[in-house]
Amino acid sequence: MKKIQRRDFLKAMGLTTAALGLTACGGSGAASASSAPASSSSAPSASTQPEAAEDKAALAGPPVTQFQTGELTIGEYTFKAQYIPFDVRREVGGAHHLVHADSYQGNYFFSFYNEDDEEQSAKIFEYAIQDDRLTPVEEYNIDGSDALSIDRNGILYVLETFDVYCYDLNSSDPEEPGDALDYWGRCYSSKDRDLTVLYRTNSAPVLVQDGEYTELTLEGDNEMGPFYRMSSLNLSGDELLTVGELDSSGDYYFAAFDLDGNEVARSSQPVGSFDAVMMKRPNGYLLDTGYMWELYAPDGTFLEKSLPVGERETLCQLCGEFCTFDVFLPLEENAFLAVGHHGKATEPDEPVVFRITTDF
Repeated sequence: MKKIQRRDFLKAMGLTTAALGLTACGGSGAASASSAPASSSSAPSASTQPEAAEDKAALAGPPVTQFQTGELTIGEYTFKAQYIPFDVRREVGGAHHLVHADSYQGNYFFSFYNEDDEEQSAKIFEYAIQDDRLTPVEEYNIDGSDALSIDRNGILYVLETFDVYCYDLNSSDPEEPGDALDYWGRCYSSKDRDLTVLYRTNSAPVLVQDGEYTELTLEGDNEMGPFYRMSSLNLSGDELLTVGELDSSGDYYFAAFDLDGNEVARSSQPVGSFDAVMMKRPNGYLLDTGYMWELYAPDGTFLEKSLPVGERETLCQLCGEFCTFDVFLPLEENAFLAVGHHGKATEPDEPVVFRITTDF
């Protein structure tokens, strides 16, 4: 493993770190994160709902789309959806991954990218689930449209062009960055330990732990572990889930690694897309490849997948209409949140959230 020295942006700008109590973006707060299930009870909040959020709710414009959700069977496993609408309608549009999201102390933090709405794209929105709806809590003047994650101490990591900035959600001024990393990429923070993973395409992932950066060498004989090129990475639990090309054939395979870089699973056949949303589940791995969900056993053996859109047993059956998913957020063992966006040719896209209950 290669150690990389960190750069202290605050010192370079002539500011002090004493008041902020940050350690390589790790906060000093003792609060522990928990992913609260979507329920009718009020989730605990790190802040109170401002009057401004209520005013915006009243001026939200068109109502959010109402979905008739159902069940989807993939192989021997069942997925059941509960639609959780936003109280305030947002519109998204532009790049493929339009919504970024993470959770902290039972509340949910979103960025909604819309290339025609610079003000919205430059904010992060905090919500609580109340009465089976996502209710506004707070807005932050922080641009998280490239990537965001929150660690167990309430440190918010956001990728802004070529820098990752850190914001302490528990500070008196959470919109003021407390530090910046000397390495950039998409951010994935653990809720179980002081760990954040930074990743960019065609570069080894970097682990940020205890004030140090470690460039992780993945097991394998190619440039990126087993891969000739690695296009996707997620941190899920204590594993790095990846998709990449084993050679220049254009076929993409799934592989999982532990946090020491050892391979723990690999698919024996290509996956449906180079750009996958992935999650480790009790019975294996779930991959969303844009138009279908694919299931893999704990060793990477392919189990089953949903059929493409337009046929039976598709994601349309689960969510009422076809949605593109951007993020999976874990809840209790048998459930997770699927966060994405939905749109019609005659209407702008809007973000959607479903609580998925499954035996997988």
